[in-house]
Amino acid sequence: MNQPVTQLSSNGPMLPTGVAAVSPSIRMSISVLGLLLLVIGGIALARMAQDAQRFPVTNVDVLGTVDYTDRAALMQAIGEHTGQGFYGLDIDRVNESVAELEWVANARVSRVWPSRIEIDFDEHEPAARWNDQRLISKQMVMFSPAQLQPGNPQYEQWREVFSSLPQIRGVDGRHPILLDAFRAYSAELEKLGLALEVLEEDERGSQTLQLSNRITVRLGLNDTQLRMQRFIDVYPGLSGQIGERASSFDMRYSNGFALGGVADSGLRSSLQEQSTFRGSLQMGTETFPMKRNT
Repeated sequence: MNQPVTQLSSNGPMLPTGVAAVSPSIRMSISVLGLLLLVIGGIALARMAQDAQRFPVTNVDVLGTVDYTDRAALMQAIGEHTGQGFYGLDIDRVNESVAELEWVANARVSRVWPSRIEIDFDEHEPAARWNDQRLISKQMVMFSPAQLQPGNPQYEQWREVFSSLPQIRGVDGRHPILLDAFRAYSAELEKLGLALEVLEEDERGSQTLQLSNRITVRLGLNDTQLRMQRFIDVYPGLSGQIGERASSFDMRYSNGFALGGVADSGLRSSLQEQSTFRGSLQMGTETFPMKRNT
């Protein structure tokens, strides 16, 4: 047996079976160094990403219909943030700035790689005017648009734009209740071919309606639904004789109503014969008794 074979068949060590173990202190130093390099690299990348010159916002896309929002105010609200660059700007703060605009109901802001900002927002849908200088949205949110502030140079033009909206007057905080009441009254009046233009509630809570045909209906403070139904019942029999003359129905009587602003002998005779209600019927300065048939 030759020498190499003898060495291979012997039981003694032939080649090194491993490397010398690394001490724990060296291993810890390597880990700390690696972590430090990662942190430094992350900071460097973050600073580079926030460099508005390297990563600018090149486009701002506004989605949705912009009917009432001041475009200049919108771009100013967005422009306060876009100078920070695509990665540097705070999306939440951009969203807050857009949502603060009076016509914006809700807003959603997002980044679109590589350099666009996308803004999607919904405007309030005006449902009614509130005390002349504010509006109520269909979601019952009250807001004060710049268009209706007297200092606006286009104030008169915007008042004309919103003139077709129904008008509600009342104490602040009552707008959800009064908007619901306006809708309920309008639905009842529509059955008679009438349109409600103004609902006014004073500080005591007494309600007065102004209709499109120059008729005023005073419902008062209590039992407004009952008094409204009383007007709905009595009006068809009087509408032909009242015509287009301005008149007022005071429905605050417990068993009747008062009619003001009309002084016509034919109408007076007709009303004297009616027996639907008890109480008094007042025409101008005269009062006529009304009795119910038994």
